[in-house]
Amino acid sequence: MAKPIRPTPTLRGDDAIKFLKNMLLEEKKPNPKRIKFIEDSLKIDFKAY
Repeated sequence: MAKPIRPTPTLRGDDAIKFLKNMLLEEKKPNPKRIKFIEDSLKIDFKAY
C-alpha cells in the first residue's frame, strides 16, 4: 500500500517573502532553461497502451 502524502508546509516570514519575490521575477523574466525544458517536454508523445 502506498504511503500517505504529507501536507505541503506553509511558508512564513522570510521564506514566504523570498518565494513571492522569486515568483514575481519569474513572471516578468522567465528562466530560458525552464522554458526550453517545458517546450521540449510538450513535444514528447506519451502513449499508454
